[in-house]
Amino acid sequence: WTMSKLTTDFEDYTEAAKSGFQLGAFVRIGDKLYLQPEAYFTTKSSALEFDYTQIDPNNPDNTITSSVEQNVKLSSIDVPVIVGFRVLKLPTLNVHIQAGPVASIVVSKSFDVSLDGVDVEDDDSPIIEDDFSNINWGLQFGAGVDFLFLTADIRYELGLNNIYEAPETMTTDPTMKNNVFFISVGWKIK
Repeated sequence: WTMSKLTTDFEDYTEAAKSGFQLGAFVRIGDKLYLQPEAYFTTKSSALEFDYTQIDPNNPDNTITSSVEQNVKLSSIDVPVIVGFRVLKLPTLNVHIQAGPVASIVVSKSFDVSLDGVDVEDDDSPIIEDDFSNINWGLQFGAGVDFLFLTADIRYELGLNNIYEAPETMTTDPTMKNNVFFISVGWKIK
């Protein structure tokens, strides 16, 4: 399970987190101090909301303000390399802390835009798929518990790079980063 949120310095934008999922595998190398390379498929979603004001074509003295909501969904193959440390090691229970870098290779992008609650074509959107980077970098950190053959982790991924490349027609150069909260449950073979 994931909960992700795009954070941006776009003026007047409100960001909202959305849930997603992840599915993959990991290998642990070492005992008390260990290396844990991973690979998994994940979906990261977020909503961006803002008010759009334009001149009324029927009366140039008036303006029309509309509420715009854009839902962004990035599906990616994530490859973290985690360094962990077992804080507590008992015969049936282990507690560990962990951190490490992650590369996210975006395999699909989905964008839905609504204007005052009515879906509009992506061509009318101020943000489009091509504006987003295909490789994103982050730093994950968290903690977890191993109980018998089960493992559960809670992590936070801090987005390190700007995943939004503003079109040349834009007068500002805003940044956008993807920050993700993970809860994962897995089955350990060894």
